[in-house]
Amino acid sequence: MVLIALLFLVRSAVHRDWSWVRQSDIAILLVIWLIMNLLVSPFAEFSGKSFGRSASWLRFVVFYAAVTRWILVDQKAVRWVLIAFMTTVAVAAADAFYQFLAGYSLLGGQPMTGRLTGPLDRPNIGIYLAKTGFATVTLALALYLSDMMKQNAFRIGLVVFPFALMIVFLSGERTASVLSLLAIGCSLVGLFLVGGKSRLAAAGIAVFVFGGIGALLTISDRILARVMALGDVVSDYSGSIYGELTSLGWRLFTENPIVGTGMGNFGLVCPEYQARGLISECHPHPHNFYVEWLSDTGLLGTLPWLVFVGMIVWAGLRHFRNGHSQSLVAGLYLGTMVLSLFPLAATQSAFSNWPAIMAWNSIAVAVAALRLSQGKVDKSAA
Repeated sequence: MVLIALLFLVRSAVHRDWSWVRQSDIAILLVIWLIMNLLVSPFAEFSGKSFGRSASWLRFVVFYAAVTRWILVDQKAVRWVLIAFMTTVAVAAADAFYQFLAGYSLLGGQPMTGRLTGPLDRPNIGIYLAKTGFATVTLALALYLSDMMKQNAFRIGLVVFPFALMIVFLSGERTASVLSLLAIGCSLVGLFLVGGKSRLAAAGIAVFVFGGIGALLTISDRILARVMALGDVVSDYSGSIYGELTSLGWRLFTENPIVGTGMGNFGLVCPEYQARGLISECHPHPHNFYVEWLSDTGLLGTLPWLVFVGMIVWAGLRHFRNGHSQSLVAGLYLGTMVLSLFPLAATQSAFSNWPAIMAWNSIAVAVAALRLSQGKVDKSAA
């Protein structure tokens, strides 16, 4: 991610092309970065920690700009990225499936203990496949509809994607499974709006998905136990650790509503509240993107972030107006956004390295796919 960002900056300097800085979605992200460094971190509870997070956050902004305005605006680059993503997803999903059957990974992942890890060193294979898979299939469809992708390659993607989704549900990751269902729902709405036989296809896929989940719950005690655990958390959310973390995050925001406590400071100030009996255990973050934005950056950081989210979501909703097959692109695009931006999900940190990388990669690829569907692509390299 850093390498891509640095290369994009070098390219911009060499060509003296900084026009991307003025484009609305990127400009608002740069404003957020300035706010973090000039107004949030100087007043943080632990300013050193906050500056470490706020200064380095720029890598996500420049990476997003590079993917959407440089890399994935070239046909040849889009094709190579699709090949890389499809291959990676297929290998990761195959390894996770083997782990589901045999109990261990062939590629060095951690042993399965309730949740699959696949080739990863922690049980996050489900959310990895969901975010990467939905973004990839959105980009593939956009390229295919632009008559720039071979039919055979697209068919391979149609095989890999359902297989990856199956692994998401087999993984035992509750958040990944629920968010994937929401993403599938968005995609089916888009397919339904295509009209004609696509409506029957949407209904058939919905029946197949829910029938498959029902069968999985019937034959797998492990998955059923995960679903029951999710039910327990939802039924008594305020009494769960997730509810406690969310409550503390909100409390930190109300005590510092303008600038928050500082980026990455949640875990550092938490022990004080634990000692007062306000939370049973501390974590580095409140496990919700939006609560973390509020607690760490206050209104000054959160409000412009919500503007950015509104802009990219609205772009997907507007794309439905283009009708026909573009409705499916819009549905897949919004499904991809749901995986990273759904406000009620229990998530990893919005600012720490690996979860933020997954989120920004997924968002950036989806935005690039939407721009491709709108005709914003360089065909000279075809």
